[in-house]
Amino acid sequence: MDTKELSLTEHLTELRGRIIKSLLFLILGSVVCYFFSKDILSVIGQPIKPYLTATKGHLIFISPFEKFFSHLWVSLFAGFILSSPFWMYQIWKFISPGLYKEEKKWSLLFVSSSALLFLSGILFVYFVVYPFSFRFLLNFGGGSEVAYISLKPYLSFFLRTAVVFGLVFEMPVILFSLLKLNLITVKQLTKARPYVIVFIAVLSAMITPPDVFSMLFMMLPLYLLFELSIWISRTFLKLK
Repeated sequence: MDTKELSLTEHLTELRGRIIKSLLFLILGSVVCYFFSKDILSVIGQPIKPYLTATKGHLIFISPFEKFFSHLWVSLFAGFILSSPFWMYQIWKFISPGLYKEEKKWSLLFVSSSALLFLSGILFVYFVVYPFSFRFLLNFGGGSEVAYISLKPYLSFFLRTAVVFGLVFEMPVILFSLLKLNLITVKQLTKARPYVIVFIAVLSAMITPPDVFSMLFMMLPLYLLFELSIWISRTFLKLK
């Protein structure tokens, strides 16, 4: 731990500086992504493209500003991901002076793992959940209905579920941190397994599209991540 202690005012000043730098990185990343927003929108639209036969695979927009704001939202989302190493580094620099050498080593691992898990959650929902969900939802009941999907609701659905999956994939980091800080024990987690399964089922039903496939695709990785957290804690931290 650093020997120099900062006053509350100095801490707040440093925090403000870190936040400003993080926002600048986010803005810069979003500006860069804006120039590729058309390509990013094309990638985002790929999971639902096979079902947009009436519009030849294209999403539609029904208001003058819908397309413009869709590009802005996509740029902001992509910029958030692109700039994540930079603003996570700012978080690391803010908390590192108050940590011991051993804690710094683990904290750096937690920050990098958080970024990797968040990205893994987004990739999982993109390549696994969306294809099965759209196949079920847009083919439900058969019939001769034609899908006309607008940019705004589709992007709202896509970005919301992508962020949610990215966040819930952070569960190993959260559990690992709680175990490392001795706020919970592996024994407590093991005993709570039935309640955790119920909680995961309820959470999955709340945040996924209204079909059983999406719910199962959320439940399975979450439960596996839960068990992985316990195994890592037992194997590497020797916690009980």
